[in-house]
Amino acid sequence: MGVNYAEIIERMRWAGKLKNDSAVARKLSVTPQALSNYKKRGEMPTDLVLRFSKIYGLSVDWLISGEGEIYLPGARDAEGGAQDYLQAAEEGEPYGAKRGQRSLDFTNLSPDEIIYVGKLLKILRGSNPSNAAAIKFTVDAFLKAIETQGEPNTAQPSAVEK
Repeated sequence: MGVNYAEIIERMRWAGKLKNDSAVARKLSVTPQALSNYKKRGEMPTDLVLRFSKIYGLSVDWLISGEGEIYLPGARDAEGGAQDYLQAAEEGEPYGAKRGQRSLDFTNLSPDEIIYVGKLLKILRGSNPSNAAAIKFTVDAFLKAIETQGEPNTAQPSAVEK
């Protein structure tokens, strides 16, 4: 399945209540010509999709596919508009923590888990905010999927994962 960037830009226009593609380009801090070229070539830097998602509190999945929830949980204010999602997240509890929840115990992690926690921290603390945002959105999506299932996925790892 290929990604249709013209449709993504159209969803951006609709969700941002923007008049035209030039207004989308301004929101993304690119020139209208650059946005037009992305449309024509059928490719777009991932960080632009992530940036737009952050600005309006939109689900990256919805921006890309047009399916699922449009807004991220808690990304809409009382009047139904998008909040500044990042500001709201920064002012709340630490990332991933729920009010009253104890901090995680890392003493029982396996060596592989420790390695991946380290890798995730390297990305989250890196100089590219788009990479950190992509990881956060991905983790949130996995957690939401697990919570809606009721139990974590306990399937055995495939041969590729071993």
